[in-house]
Amino acid sequence: MPSTTETLAVPKRPADKPEDQRAIHIPSFLQRILPYYGQPAWLEAMHWRRFIRAQPVAIICRETLIQNMMNLEWDILPKDPKDYGDKKTEKAIDYYKDMFTYLEDDFDIYLDLMLQDMLDLPFGACSEIGRWDDEPDMPVIWAEHIDAATLFPTGHPEYPVAQRVPDVPGVQVVFPDHAVNRMYVSPRTEIRLKGWGMAPPQKVFIAIDMLYKGDQYYWKLLLDTPEAGLLDLMDMSADEVDDWLASFRDIMGGIDAFKVPILYGHTEPAKWIPFGRSPQDMVYNETYLKYAQLVAAAYGLRLSDIGMAELQGEKTLAGVIRGERQSKRTGRAMVRSKTKNHFNAMLPDELNFVWKDKDTEDAIERGRALLQISQGLKAAIDGGLLDQGEGRAELIASGVVETDLDPHKIPEKPEPKLPFAGAAPPFSAAKAPRGESVDEQQEQVPVDQGGRGGPTPFQARAEPEEEEPVKIDERVLMERMDEIIKPGLISIERNAGNMQLRRLIKAATRQMFEDVAVTVRSLTDEQIEQYWLPEMQAATFDQPNEIESPLIRRGIEEAKEALERHLSDDAWWSMAGVLDKDAILRLYVTAYELGLEDTALEIVRALYEEGLRPSPFLPEIDFNLTNRRTLAELERAAADLVTHVDGGTKYFLKRMITSGVRQGLSTPTIAQAIRDGDRAEAILRRDDYNENVIEIIRDGLIDMTDYRANSIVHTEIKRAENLGHWKQLSETGLKTKVWQHMGARGKTPKGNIHPCPVCDSNEKMGAVPIDFAYPTVFKSGGIDGEGGELGPPGHPGECHCRIFHDEDELLVKLATGEFAPYTGAYERERRGR
Repeated sequence: MPSTTETLAVPKRPADKPEDQRAIHIPSFLQRILPYYGQPAWLEAMHWRRFIRAQPVAIICRETLIQNMMNLEWDILPKDPKDYGDKKTEKAIDYYKDMFTYLEDDFDIYLDLMLQDMLDLPFGACSEIGRWDDEPDMPVIWAEHIDAATLFPTGHPEYPVAQRVPDVPGVQVVFPDHAVNRMYVSPRTEIRLKGWGMAPPQKVFIAIDMLYKGDQYYWKLLLDTPEAGLLDLMDMSADEVDDWLASFRDIMGGIDAFKVPILYGHTEPAKWIPFGRSPQDMVYNETYLKYAQLVAAAYGLRLSDIGMAELQGEKTLAGVIRGERQSKRTGRAMVRSKTKNHFNAMLPDELNFVWKDKDTEDAIERGRALLQISQGLKAAIDGGLLDQGEGRAELIASGVVETDLDPHKIPEKPEPKLPFAGAAPPFSAAKAPRGESVDEQQEQVPVDQGGRGGPTPFQARAEPEEEEPVKIDERVLMERMDEIIKPGLISIERNAGNMQLRRLIKAATRQMFEDVAVTVRSLTDEQIEQYWLPEMQAATFDQPNEIESPLIRRGIEEAKEALERHLSDDAWWSMAGVLDKDAILRLYVTAYELGLEDTALEIVRALYEEGLRPSPFLPEIDFNLTNRRTLAELERAAADLVTHVDGGTKYFLKRMITSGVRQGLSTPTIAQAIRDGDRAEAILRRDDYNENVIEIIRDGLIDMTDYRANSIVHTEIKRAENLGHWKQLSETGLKTKVWQHMGARGKTPKGNIHPCPVCDSNEKMGAVPIDFAYPTVFKSGGIDGEGGELGPPGHPGECHCRIFHDEDELLVKLATGEFAPYTGAYERERRGR
């Protein structure tokens, strides 16, 4: 047996094309009608393929099982829990995941091909396996499906499968055991058929044939031809019948379509006597369903699994659940087990291929089974019927534990914790029994805790220290929003596995290669690095550049569209399931209330400075948003934030991947390979290219996290707070508002200008109508659908602007000094006060 080190050794990457392949191939333009040798005529593959294609119920059953498997996710894990985190094991897992992903160019295609043959043919399905140096104990470097119609079993354990292809006469290939991976169902017991299986269609051949005949029967009923039968003309004589038949034939001939044969001269009506029976008389609908049930049962399914109604119908929920469980235990379980064993045969002994079932009901059932079995084993151990080792072995043998555990290794029991250990005692000293101090009672420890007995101790509770309340301000709200947003953004970089990124890199490379290759061939490495690459990066990130053109812009957008399809199919980057909309809504409401309060306080102070109020402070008022319309608006904003964050994430990802691919193609080693004539597919097979681009993208994801978290937090808190500012101004009765920049002015060390041109333009407008929509950099949404907003922020990131009242209008409106702040309540609540 090879050592662990040998079996986990892997090549640098899977083979691009099969190496040392034995399978016979014929040109694709030849018609593949193959005679068969070495097997009984009953087992001819084309016979079964034609037979199944002629019966929709059988083919739908097969496709249902295949689609069920494609719906499952898969993974490769270490068999021994100790190997989790081991670098060598992780490297082997990454290698085999990458190889499996691209079997037959796509894992789903490979799985579909194999299951079609397994569920159709007596031989089953088979793939040829290529191993490193073609040695039995070496890692698998490629696998390719073989047409099972050309294969037959030999009965020899070392060379179990042979192949003959009539289009290549005189050639026969015999595969050694390490070079084939076969799966089939129901092995035949007859010595003459040793090595053959019995596919589901064979098991119910008569039922499928009856369904075929039933389809033919109904098809013939729809044809525009008279059914077989006799016309009884009753009391007509033989001569009259002959004359009438001759005239009928004459009438039916010719080109005149409007002809009506007529019977006359008899007293008894003519009668048609059919040879067959009507569908109603035959009750064939029920008969058809019975045969369909038999066919579905051969595949381990029910009719409802393939979209047909059961014969008796499913009257109750319990009946539906029982039927679904039966399908999981039969057809689906069989296919799942066969495919799992098939893929495990290509893995080293230390690794295990697993299907990751998304069915929560199965997980719940496994949990219940684990709990019940554990309780039963505990009772047996406590009763002396089993020891701990036997109980652990029985638990593992039950199959409810998926982790590979050692039945002989008993885990150490955790030390029992004393009551109230590490926590505040439950009673205060004032509640100690009369005549006994707290210290005396603490000395009385029960026997089961190692003491001398006595009552359960009453212990003194430490009085909780009063915490200083946190003042809610803009800074606190931003910190809390950051605690919601940032973990989700960080998870994106963690979820971006090599397979996900390789898939996106391949899509972008194939789309961008030709445009980049033209430049690489015409420029030197120095020109690419100093001029072309920086300008193209600027164009990708929508920054000013000197080489912007419709052609370049179209190329960038086409690459992003190619990435869009892959990102839409696989939403590993999405934050929709991470962001807590309720928590975001609470922060929006708090920021809105803070905006109401701040603006109310500013109005009061402005009136105080003019001598219209005796105090610059607000009375004791609770700013509590209860207005349902406003709450509904904020709730929609919280829901929209999740959508906007996902949309922004996808937007940033497409730019980073496009940028990373361009940088990878422009590195000197790859650029030289392109100049030497390498095409896109050859570049994609290079580890140095893929790993370099993956590293660039991951660095971009990390940078994106900090930048986007800061941008989203500031934008959203500012938007909710300024909405509160605007609402206070509006409810006060003011008709105008003023945009004002509150931060530093001029150019920052990073080169940013404050205020930005958008904010500067809005500030220079001065007083504008209260419902005026300020222009922003946002292209959609807002109150006008085009990005217009009632107030700041005017751009993503840190906007230092907010809206204020117009001083002149305020003094005219509140010349009496009377001011009742809006607190966020309903209008009727304000009137009630």
